[in-house]
Amino acid sequence: MTTATLDGERVDLGGKNIGRHYRRFRKLAHALGPFAFEPFGINTSRIREGKIVTLDSTRRLGSTLAYLRGCPPADAMRLAALCARVWLDARNRFLDGPSFARLARDADDASLDSHFSPAFCRAVVRAMTVRMNGAEPDEMHLGNFGTHLSMWLDSYDQLKAGMGAFVGAATAPLAMLLNARVERVMVRHGRVCGVQVRQADGRTDHLEYDHVVLATPAGVSADLLREHDAGLAAALDGIRYFPVLVVVAAYGRPIFSDTVRGLSFGPDSALSNAGAYGIDRLDRVRYTFSGRKARDMIAGVRHAGSLAGPEAEALLDLAEATLRRYIPVDRADRRDFVAHGFDPGLCAYVPHHYRLRALLDDRRHAIDGLAFAGDYLRGASIEACMFSAQEAAVRIVRSRLSHDPRASLGIDYGYHASS
Repeated sequence: MTTATLDGERVDLGGKNIGRHYRRFRKLAHALGPFAFEPFGINTSRIREGKIVTLDSTRRLGSTLAYLRGCPPADAMRLAALCARVWLDARNRFLDGPSFARLARDADDASLDSHFSPAFCRAVVRAMTVRMNGAEPDEMHLGNFGTHLSMWLDSYDQLKAGMGAFVGAATAPLAMLLNARVERVMVRHGRVCGVQVRQADGRTDHLEYDHVVLATPAGVSADLLREHDAGLAAALDGIRYFPVLVVVAAYGRPIFSDTVRGLSFGPDSALSNAGAYGIDRLDRVRYTFSGRKARDMIAGVRHAGSLAGPEAEALLDLAEATLRRYIPVDRADRRDFVAHGFDPGLCAYVPHHYRLRALLDDRRHAIDGLAFAGDYLRGASIEACMFSAQEAAVRIVRSRLSHDPRASLGIDYGYHASS
């Protein structure tokens, strides 16, 4: 996630939607703020036989039936049975949830698309995988599908002040070292003792710490871990990330409507989704390029980060041309736009995720004082990343307690049977 200035206001690029089930995030937001939330909901549409069909969380049952109409009944029943696993046990909202870990043992040698018909994958499943992971159904696995169904079953708000304000509040009391690159994790006698950092001016510093959390993409964590544990680093190397590029444009009139606020596109389009920025900001459109067809185009764009000038404008021209087939949008209506590329972008996990979890929990691969957090551990949603952070904090405290047995530890993982 990052922020930018659009038409004189700050906007979020990347993750910004907060599910009603995001208990950890909401609790922290209340403690840091409190921050006010505004409804966002789920409102996404697809094209069926040339017509727009909408799934709307304010009319969940009726719109879901309409959204699934024309899909094979066996697929719909299979999806409903998987949804029940998530609804009845909140642990299944995250990677390594017990029910989906069991499924993975039998199913993860094959990709997710083998469990549903091609028509259902194109109409329903792909909208979940490409949005959460930038991945196609044949690049995902059933054992990780609970994270997608959790998104499907939730409804959403967003912070009125934006995610930038939340990050600012979270980091305000901390000592932040920016524009510096961690080159090594230093370990002495089997225990973390600090990090080696390359400063912006080129000098190298050795900074001493009692504990280190690698809250980085899996590949970055692997590079920092490789000299200490080549086997665990190799396992992290296997976790895939797919690039994503976001353009947010402000127009002089509403582009979407109250009834249709977003539109998903199929695998033949580089544009995977176009949607209103907010329930009351129908004049702002967020365009997302992700999925297999988008990758070559994203690779041709210069390095990840903010984009401007003709390069960004060409992307917006392509996005508007794709949306214009179904919803009127014109270049003349633009007021302003911003663009940003994320690479590494969206985490697409690894099959048989329970094996990775077992490896990370194996004491033979443990380095005292070192913990991990990130989108590859419990899932790519904001709440799943919060869960991984909570587990990292628990690991640090347990390490601390091992050196001070007089202390005690109470752990609340925040599981609820249903809600």
